[in-house]
Amino acid sequence: MSKQKSTPEQSEEHQKTRERIIAAASKVLAEKGYDATTLREISREAQAAPGLVHYYFGGKDELLVEVLQAAGQRFHHRMEHLVEHLPADRSLDAYLKRLYERVDQEPDVYRLRYESFSLGLHNSLIQPKVRERLAERRNEIGSVLTTILENMERAEYIKPPSFDPTTLAALLLSLFDGLALQKIMEPDFDLEAAYQLLAQILNCFFGITDEEHTA
Repeated sequence: MSKQKSTPEQSEEHQKTRERIIAAASKVLAEKGYDATTLREISREAQAAPGLVHYYFGGKDELLVEVLQAAGQRFHHRMEHLVEHLPADRSLDAYLKRLYERVDQEPDVYRLRYESFSLGLHNSLIQPKVRERLAERRNEIGSVLTTILENMERAEYIKPPSFDPTTLAALLLSLFDGLALQKIMEPDFDLEAAYQLLAQILNCFFGITDEEHTA
């Protein structure tokens, strides 16, 4: 017997169900943490049968990565819009400001991210998904940096870059996650001062003088 093809309406319903489960998982994971959260609680919050969570995601580990991916993509889209619509001399500082503000605004995203790192190191089944998400984050940061640099180049603030923005993104990803971890573990840590210094370092690296930056 041949398999029945999904209609557009069924595909749309499947997508809505996935999104509902991801939204429910985000809420429950933020409230209870990874260890205390059960799939039954997520399915109850999503108003979906428990079997649907297994059907779409396989288990809690895989769902965690999907939650982080959804949150990351939402933030990335906001940052792309931000740097596309700001003057070239303000976009880098504005991007970095949003990054350090996010640590206070969405600390649960960072806590869950660190959970995913631990799972990826010890669970061979989820490791590829965690690795894939890291690559996506490098590409997202690289994409934002490319837009910032292209705008600066058009405005003649900098010369054409001689480096790959994705390579710089890998370095910045480590800085972003490491600084956020310090802030979460040590609430008195001056995250804003660290990002201000990072902005100075990047402006110097890009070849932007103080006069050009404040013009």
